[in-house]
Amino acid sequence: MAIQLPRYVIVDMEGLTPYSQSRPLQSKRHESETDDDFDQRIWREHIHLDEDGDVVIPIKSLLGSLVESAKLLSKGGNLKKKGNATWSENIVGGVSMLKAPKLVAPEVRSERFYCHVNGQRGTGKRVWRTFPMWDSWTSTAEYVVFDETITTAVLEECMHKAGLLKGIGRYRPACEGHNGRFHITEIKWSQG
Repeated sequence: MAIQLPRYVIVDMEGLTPYSQSRPLQSKRHESETDDDFDQRIWREHIHLDEDGDVVIPIKSLLGSLVESAKLLSKGGNLKKKGNATWSENIVGGVSMLKAPKLVAPEVRSERFYCHVNGQRGTGKRVWRTFPMWDSWTSTAEYVVFDETITTAVLEECMHKAGLLKGIGRYRPACEGHNGRFHITEIKWSQG
């Protein structure tokens, strides 16, 4: 039996809506600092950076969006699996990324939002928080496909649905928001 080599997929994407990140904070508030002063001082800490200091899109964000979109393929069409099965299990175990893709965007800006104090809806108390925002953005991500049952058509459909219906980042469509929608501008395949 021949060993199946992994396939590599390079995906170019372009933002359709603004993109926002919310990396957990490391800094602590100074004793004399108000909550608002602290928030204004550290909002850039919400940005995900690689070891070179470049802004990146977290791997978990892109793969999570892909897995969520794979669940939509169970609802019919030529890519439907048998019974109630979806492609999400195949994507979880069969698709990976080796590094977080760089975000290509103009200068970041801050924007204040009235958020739930613990980030969960229905908790009652809200506070003002400041997050980084990019109004226009692009990126190029490289995926590695190990599962030979994931066809080109399946993965490309998942990628398109991920961008348009699930999105990435803070307040994305998958979380009933509107940020982080993107469309795929090009997909290039190569054998490992």
